[in-house]
Amino acid sequence: MSFASPLRPLLASALLGLNLGAHAAPAETEITFDTTPRAGQHQRQLIDMQATIKMRAEAGPEANDEQRAKIAQATERMALMGPMKMSMQMQQTLKTGQPDAEGWLPLTVEMSAKAGQMTIGDKTMPMPQQASRDMGFVARFNPKDFNFEIQKVEGSPQMDELMRTQGNAMVNQVLQLSKALNQRPIKVGETVDVPLTMSLPVPLPGGAGSMGGLVHYKLARVDRGVAYFDLSMDIKMDISAPLPTPASAASAPQGEAASAAEGAAPKTMHVQINGSGKGNSALRLADRLPLSNKLAMDMQMTMNMPDNGLMLMDMNMVMQAKGESLAKPAPTKAKAEAPKKKS
Repeated sequence: MSFASPLRPLLASALLGLNLGAHAAPAETEITFDTTPRAGQHQRQLIDMQATIKMRAEAGPEANDEQRAKIAQATERMALMGPMKMSMQMQQTLKTGQPDAEGWLPLTVEMSAKAGQMTIGDKTMPMPQQASRDMGFVARFNPKDFNFEIQKVEGSPQMDELMRTQGNAMVNQVLQLSKALNQRPIKVGETVDVPLTMSLPVPLPGGAGSMGGLVHYKLARVDRGVAYFDLSMDIKMDISAPLPTPASAASAPQGEAASAAEGAAPKTMHVQINGSGKGNSALRLADRLPLSNKLAMDMQMTMNMPDNGLMLMDMNMVMQAKGESLAKPAPTKAKAEAPKKKS
């Protein structure tokens, strides 16, 4: 599992819908959150992520002397390597068509990794190109009841199965939050708290994941049709999945493997992530375009390993995004020709 994978659900930006005038809005101006897709939208987000990761290993309470010695050696190697630095550039595109006879809006979402590199010690290397990091899907959304359906997924077979089984429910959870935000107007200087509580898709059989937290949006000002927010957030993720059978046990004779299985409970990979961050964003209200977003986060991860060890990770991450509209302007009506004067 890559470090960026659990964070993908967090890359979606909150959008606002209200067309203000060309001058700064007074403090008493009230705007309403409206994060729903709109017919004719075509937007692109260019996302840049920079992260510094420090890792270390610790022996768990059930580790024997041999395992403790190996974990101590691994810790020494990690200390010699120093922190790992990672950078990644991604692109996310949203295109919304016109409603059908029943009011459903067709949506196309594409996400791709543009470039990336890792630095370990004094060695810098490009991140390998992986098709699994690129994905897209075709869906439809009903603004009347906020229903959402994924119709086609493009990407790796694993991502196709993941989106069809769990991604649809996850997006529906986000849209229900958007529906609730529509009824919560906010003035300059006020704060709205957005809860982050949802199930996370886990690409492993028997896996389960959840995310909880809170995002604080403070409306700093509204100027020339753009809303400026100060952000702060706290998140917690909890992911569990069965660990694969060790190669030594799998290659053992059938009788020995059965005896070992009876005497040992199945092991489970358990990952806990806690994080907090601060940032700001600017959103153009007329077309619900996130013009810019910046979020600096500190995260701590704990993951148990098959050899009764614990992997501990501290990550400092800065994510920046720049938005642009790709929608073509509406055609202007040609001026009617003036009637010719009779001679």
